[in-house]
Amino acid sequence: MKYKIISIICMAAGLALLSVPLFFSLYGGMRNRELMEEVEKFGLEDMNAEEKVQEDKGQAWQTYPDETEKAVYQEGDVIGIIEIEALNLKYPVVEGVGSGQLDIGIGHIPDTAGFGEEGNCVLAGHRGSRYGTYFKYLNRINAGDEIRLTDKEGNVYFYEAVDMKVVDPYENSVKDQGTEKALTLLTCENSGTMRLIVTCVWKEAE
Repeated sequence: MKYKIISIICMAAGLALLSVPLFFSLYGGMRNRELMEEVEKFGLEDMNAEEKVQEDKGQAWQTYPDETEKAVYQEGDVIGIIEIEALNLKYPVVEGVGSGQLDIGIGHIPDTAGFGEEGNCVLAGHRGSRYGTYFKYLNRINAGDEIRLTDKEGNVYFYEAVDMKVVDPYENSVKDQGTEKALTLLTCENSGTMRLIVTCVWKEAE
């Protein structure tokens, strides 16, 4: 009887331990969906032909949310959406790269260029976590793959991956700013001892 009770206790403890990762995975997925819905429900994904306006020589598209929608967008840290179709990746982008921000999305490093701006826009994400996959498969990106960024005003910006490299975690040149419009994607490599960097260039909208 004694051994049976111990066995039951051990089984219960094992089930409890197994349920923890599942809980965080479900919670992370739910939180990401909520943030995506927060952005998408105001039409950023529903740009019909009569609603979109080509600007800047075809390099960006724009929709026009009303004042109420703009006010809602100002709440929270969500600044847009990143999509990489080749990786089946779609996540909210948040301002900042603290643990709280990176637990719920891809982080924009402050003091780097914004979406579509001159300079280097740097986005960082976990190489997978208990809350989601994030940049887990970033090493599978190929030169020529398209990265699409959508901001809260409905502007859509396109970049193209051109290079990938692994650097020292203290390599700060990845945040260097220039005069060209560029995008850098950053994540961990080699169990966090190195950094995987994907360099992307501006791409005109077709």
